[in-house]
Amino acid sequence: MTKIRTYQCPGRTGYPAHQFSYMHHPTPEQDPCPRYCPKCGYDSEDVEPQEALTTPHIALSIRKTVDDMHVQMEQGAQHRANIAMEHHGFDTDETNNIKMTDMKDGLREGDTSDVPVVNDVSKVMAAAPQGMFGFQGAQGLSYSSTVAQGPFPNAGAHAQSALRQAHAQSMRGSGHKGATTSSVPALETMAPGYQRRVR
Repeated sequence: MTKIRTYQCPGRTGYPAHQFSYMHHPTPEQDPCPRYCPKCGYDSEDVEPQEALTTPHIALSIRKTVDDMHVQMEQGAQHRANIAMEHHGFDTDETNNIKMTDMKDGLREGDTSDVPVVNDVSKVMAAAPQGMFGFQGAQGLSYSSTVAQGPFPNAGAHAQSALRQAHAQSMRGSGHKGATTSSVPALETMAPGYQRRVR
């Protein structure tokens, strides 16, 4: 079982003695304390860090929050399966694939709790040479040639323009300084001379 333990590090030149925490995954026996201190880089090859005396970890609300999230995700999947059976006439076997009942727990940072889908399609894609599936290079551009055609030509550009105009109107007189829109909103705060609009 995953366990977080706190260790005492003697420190080294320029770093006084201190404590650090380490999450042993999946167990302390299989994943021992790291050789180098994550804070100061102290090499514990000769003297293994001793477990520090700390107050016991009382169950935190964050643990309950994560557990509740998984429970709610499973309940939501069950609810969607029930709706599919009621409204579309599917049977239990046909709706089993949209249920979440085997999510992984005890994960480390960067892991995902979903169980990978393994079927004929995923096996073919995994065995295929790299680049056989998905857009390669400028292939995706060929699909954009028709955006200026059809019943709503250039709908995305028109929606963007209308949204910016509406935003500018709603922001007038609200204390904002300078332009209320930007062509690169995600990078606006990094632009030279950027000034906060609301102080």
